[in-house]
Amino acid sequence: MAIISLPRKLTARNVREAPEAQGVFTLWDGDERIYIGYTPGNRSLRDSLREHFALAERGVIAATHYSWETSAIGKTRQAEILAACLEKNGRLPRYNREGSPLATVASAFTDLRARS
Repeated sequence: MAIISLPRKLTARNVREAPEAQGVFTLWDGDERIYIGYTPGNRSLRDSLREHFALAERGVIAATHYSWETSAIGKTRQAEILAACLEKNGRLPRYNREGSPLATVASAFTDLRARS
């Protein structure tokens, strides 16, 4: 059974408390959902959120909060959530769109091989 978190402020302390489990995560800028990502087989929610927290700290992305959901099928779950966002809003979250700063972030070692 999946466990879903409420949005939490994107801080180093809160990220350290994220689970060492696979899943999907959402980054927020205030009330706006700005990115939906997933953890590949070699990463945890904590690992992925730590990377995105560093990007926010450097000003590469504007994120204030995050939430997560554990899932053994993160990439599939991410696609389901993105499809629901697209249907509801007519567009993807800002950092899931082509040309965003996160468009070049490889989500998995298989994604790295696919880009070669």
